[in-house]
This record gives sequence, structure tokens and C-alpha cells, in this order.
Amino acid sequence: MSAGTAGRLPLRLFLAGTLSSRIGDTADLVALNWYVVEQTGSATALATVNVVRLAPILLFTAPAGWLADRYDQRRLLAGLRVALFVSTLCLAWIVTTGGPLWLVCAMVFARASAGSAEPVLRQTLLPLLRDQRPLTAVIAMHSACLNAAMILGPAVGALVLAVSSVPTAFWFNAFCTLVALCCLTILPESAPPEPSASDPPTDSVWHLLRRNPAMRRQIALAMGPMLFAFPYTAMMPLLSKDLFDGDGSTAALLLTCGAAGALAASTTMSRRPPANPARLAAIGAVLLGCALLVLLVPSGFTGSPAAVGAGATMVVVGLVGQCYRTANRAALQATAPGNLLGRIMGIASTDRAMIPVGTAVLGPIAELAGTRAMLAFMGLGCVVTTLLTIRIYRAPPQPEPGLAPG
Repeated sequence: MSAGTAGRLPLRLFLAGTLSSRIGDTADLVALNWYVVEQTGSATALATVNVVRLAPILLFTAPAGWLADRYDQRRLLAGLRVALFVSTLCLAWIVTTGGPLWLVCAMVFARASAGSAEPVLRQTLLPLLRDQRPLTAVIAMHSACLNAAMILGPAVGALVLAVSSVPTAFWFNAFCTLVALCCLTILPESAPPEPSASDPPTDSVWHLLRRNPAMRRQIALAMGPMLFAFPYTAMMPLLSKDLFDGDGSTAALLLTCGAAGALAASTTMSRRPPANPARLAAIGAVLLGCALLVLLVPSGFTGSPAAVGAGATMVVVGLVGQCYRTANRAALQATAPGNLLGRIMGIASTDRAMIPVGTAVLGPIAELAGTRAMLAFMGLGCVVTTLLTIRIYRAPPQPEPGLAPG
């Protein structure tokens, strides 16, 4: 094996495990959301399950960053995946036996509590595996795997719903988690980077955030997209049913269209990292809200025009949303010192906790004012809050020296 191939092997193993895990997760999510809609027919119930699924982010993500700065991220991630494997098997058993919705919610919460730390551990492990690659390119490669899973996972979920049942999707997710665990088991251990003399004291993370407007800007920039826009994944069964006269398969296909756009964005960014990811993140956030508003146009049609228009619009939603997400993460990681990276990313990753908050608000809006009003609220909220953030932080941070395309 050549030195170059050996240097690339750890990252390839890590990405293969991530791809397997995320395919299972997204197939599972499609089945779970459709199960709730089918059993209850309630937008509020759908919102409640997704709040339960996402609420642990607020509780456990930041502590995971603290752990990532002190312990081996690979072993922590392996332990989490064992917990995910067991809890997914339990959820499959509850649904198979016809357990009540409250018990489903309880197991979803338990599983989400284990999984809420996974993104932070993945993000802090990436810099140790990148070899000589630019950081933005590696983050984009990781995002490309996640987006490929968003294409394959909903397709698998739609196939399972068409030919089998919801529990089958949970069994499939458990198998994918086991494959990801095997990839981590054979992953060579990577030595952590040597501390730099310029690194701040490890207890100064809050002081660092107060002194660093670039970090604060990127964290604040999550408000609009995460609170208003990204809940579209949880609310997609409702959008599919009420706006496009579809079913669970339609919802899965629309999510697949969004993932195709996101995959195109992340693949392009892995080959040509942006010179100024902070600026790209701001532009992408505004365009994401606008793309959701455009989704209102095909909802006024029926039949093929509505389906084609919705699918094409979802490709754009995925593309601009991924530009925002990858660029924002790259801009933040580039400004974080190595000895505080876990805690900085742990704090930043709590932005995902705004998704259940947004979902909890969107469900009642759909009940009271209709699904079209809910979608308009999502798009306008994303645009307005992003523009306010840009206005507050008028001077964009300069691009980092190591992030120029090359």
C-alpha cells in the first residue's frame, strides 16, 4: 500500500461508516414520520414526535464537545453507535407490537439522547483524518456522504413503506448502524494534534467567544435557517399530503430531490473550496428562505405540474441549504483553536436544537392557518432573521489563509 493510499484510508473508512449510518437514519426517519401521520392524522402529533426526537440536542450536544476535547473521539463514537443499535431494536419491537404513541416517543427520546452527541464527535474527528487536504474540502466530502445518504435513505424508506412495513425500516437502520460500528472498529487510531503555543487556556472558551466576532457571527447565522427553514424535513409528510396530494412515498421522493441538490453543492465544494465561506454561508441562508417561498408556486397546481415543480424546487432548496451549512461549519472550524475545537463545535451544534423549537411552532400554525401559511412563515422567517443577523454583524470576517481553493 502506498503512503498516499495509507493516508487516505482512515478518512475513507470513516466516511464509509458515516454513509452507512446515515442511510439507515434517513430511511428510519421517513418511516417514523409517516407512521405518526398514518396513526394520528395530526400535524401537532407529528410536530410533537419530532420535538421529542430533536430536543436532546439542547441537553447533550455541548457536553459532548467537552468530552471530545478530553477523550478519544473514535471510542466515544463507537460507544454511541452501540447505544443507537440497541435503542433502534427496542423501537422496532415497540412499533411491531403496537405500543402506544407515548411509548414510541419515550424510546425516540432515549435514542435521540444517545445520538445527539454523534455530529459533534464526527466533526471533531474529521480534522484528525484529513491528512494534507484543505479543511473545507474534507468538511464538504463529509457533507457529500451525508447528502448521498439523504438520497439513498429516503428511497429505501419509500421502498420499505411500499413493499413492507414501518418496523422493517427500523431493522434496516439497526443493520446500517452495525456496519458503521465495524468501520470504526477497524479505523486506525489518529494521534491528536500537538498543542500550539498560541492556543488559549482550555477554560477560556466563553472568553474566546466574547473576543471573537467571527465565531459569534457564524453561530448567530444559524438562527434563521435552523429555526425556520430546516424543519421542512420533519414537516415534509404534511407538505406532501396537503400541498401536493401525495403520500409517504411522495414525501420521501421530495426529500430525495432536496438531497440531490445538497449532494451537488457539497461535491462541488469538496473540489473547489470557497475562498470566503463566511460570506457564502450568509448568501446561502437568504437563498434558502427564498427557495422555500418558491415552493408555494407548484402547490397551486395539481397532477404532474405540481410534482415536477415541487421536485425541481426541492433540488434548489437542498443546494442552497447545503452551501449554507457546509460554508458555515467551515468558517467556524477555521477560527477555532485546536484545544477548544470540541467545545466550540459542541456549542455551535446546539443550533440543531432550534429545529424542534421551529417544528413545535409550525405544527400549530398549520393546524390553525393551513399548510400554505406555515410554508410562507418558514420562508419569510428564514430570510428576515438572516438579514437581521447580517445587519448586526455588518463587517464579514476575512477568509482564513488555509481555506483558499487549491
